[in-house]
Amino acid sequence: MNPVSKIILTLGILGLTIAMPSTSYAQSKPEAVVQVSSVELLNRGMEKAKQGNLRGAIADYTLALQANPKLTDAYISRGLAHHDLGDYKRAIADFDQAARLDPKNAKAIYNRGEARSDIGDLPNALADLTEAILLKPDYAAAYNNRGVVYAGMGNLQAAVKDLDQAIKTKPDYADAYYNRGKARTALQDAKGAIADFTQAIQLNPNLAEAYGNRGLLYTETGNKQAALADLQKAADLFKQQKDEDSYRQTLTYIDQIRKLKD
Repeated sequence: MNPVSKIILTLGILGLTIAMPSTSYAQSKPEAVVQVSSVELLNRGMEKAKQGNLRGAIADYTLALQANPKLTDAYISRGLAHHDLGDYKRAIADFDQAARLDPKNAKAIYNRGEARSDIGDLPNALADLTEAILLKPDYAAAYNNRGVVYAGMGNLQAAVKDLDQAIKTKPDYADAYYNRGKARTALQDAKGAIADFTQAIQLNPNLAEAYGNRGLLYTETGNKQAALADLQKAADLFKQQKDEDSYRQTLTYIDQIRKLKD
């Protein structure tokens, strides 16, 4: 931010010391520099985020905002980086500011809702996700996340309805199928849940949780061999993904099921 601020300050001083009949050039030149500088910094930060350098991305987004405090996309991008680092309070603050600057920005409001759900603030998360849907009625991710929030609040019917809409809007949405499978499991609709987990797996073969949940349902429906095959696949994927807790838990399930009588 310092180099950008210094450039802007220098141009401002030069503009003040040059006497001209018309000040349009002196006024417009610094503004153009701010816009170019902030966008370049934003793009640089986004590139760093893609490479996994989230802290470096945050530094660039902050520079961009020092150059242009009204750059809504920089607040959103910085909020996403904070969110991915698990700093939900800072993420919410950034999404708040983006929403103040642009009250109809569905992306900012959606992401604030997601961050609020991550800290357990389900009522406000629900309000944000609902607002995002009102602003953008085809927002599949907002329907999916609102469905998860409804499930967390115990309203499983509303959850399934939202997840239906997410899938209708985006038919290849693996996470929505998985989440609907979880909701249907809670509603004791084993057949519907198995179908959803199967579809989620077809769309995303690396979704270990879908294999694991389908395997447990196969156990409940008496299909022991299918259950063991799914749970072993889930264990293999968890191991590849370095999710040690889920890997060990799945091995425990496998051991328990093997001990069951056929």
